[in-house]
Amino acid sequence: MKTAITACLLALTLAACSTTPPNQQTTPTGQVPLARIYIKSMTTQMPDLAEVQFSRQSGFFVGNSPEVLAINDVVLAEIWQGERLSIWLKPGTSYTFSVKPMHSLNSNYATPPASLTLDLKTPGVYKVRIASDMKGLTMQSEK
Repeated sequence: MKTAITACLLALTLAACSTTPPNQQTTPTGQVPLARIYIKSMTTQMPDLAEVQFSRQSGFFVGNSPEVLAINDVVLAEIWQGERLSIWLKPGTSYTFSVKPMHSLNSNYATPPASLTLDLKTPGVYKVRIASDMKGLTMQSEK
């Protein structure tokens, strides 16, 4: 009897851990779902605009908590590990991107935000990698 109860509790515990709320699920292509993109107009591809591709690294230090991605201090989207997001912006302008942990009632850490300023001189593709190391979040430009 004790073994059956233990097995049942273990199965329930594992089932609860594998459940992901709908707004936190990623798409099969790894793109950030539209439900977590707050400025949807920036995801529309248009001629003569520069594409900025964000990718969030998966790994040991990254964790599975969401990060808030912002452009010029305006929240753009929530991005989870392993996800990608492309936005299109006017070239000839500098933009400051930042990423910080999304705080919730059960988060008790204070990871400092990371930021990166990109000067989009010409139309083209600009890549930004969001990662984490022992010191916290990082953002790196890859051109």
